[in-house]
Amino acid sequence: MRHLSSPYGAIEVIPCGDPALLSILEIDATLDVFRSPDAQFAALLSIALDADGCVCFARLGHRLIGYATFHPPDAIERWSQGVVPGIVELGAIETSRLHRGRHLARHLLGAAVQTGRFEDKILIATLYQWHFDLDGTNLTAHAYRKLLERLYGSVGFEIMKTDDPEIMYYPGNSLMARIGARASSALKTEFDRLRWLETGRPR
Repeated sequence: MRHLSSPYGAIEVIPCGDPALLSILEIDATLDVFRSPDAQFAALLSIALDADGCVCFARLGHRLIGYATFHPPDAIERWSQGVVPGIVELGAIETSRLHRGRHLARHLLGAAVQTGRFEDKILIATLYQWHFDLDGTNLTAHAYRKLLERLYGSVGFEIMKTDDPEIMYYPGNSLMARIGARASSALKTEFDRLRWLETGRPR
């Protein structure tokens, strides 16, 4: 657990937090980039309750002000088609607009990675422009992507090439991955295979 100071009080950053603790919090009204706050809160609880899921969250008192989710890739995505288990998706990451500028997102990712639970895994992050919070940040799509690349890079993610049609659909999209220090050779080989399902080879 990390403790951060703010003008509003102490902020706690809790890695892969207890679903029971998460369930009693009140979600900040500005956590609405992906869906309504109530719907997002329900989604977070569902991930936290899943044995294969993890929600790292930041709270200020009884208010949820940020989160990062980790879960198995969606069944409709190629990353779920692997025969070697160990690919985990960094899904949504979001922080309250009232607390931006405090590096909450960086602390959320750092706390999650420092647990060590992902060192035998490959974490992936799909950067889709249609998920960028351009209105909330007043950034261009290019600037927002660079912001995400720096954020994810701070915990070891690297940009990865792929022939995934969803990622190649728009030039602003990107795939990033963090290969854990104890990830097996078989898992790395399987990840490379999934990256090039369309063409069967790097390009």
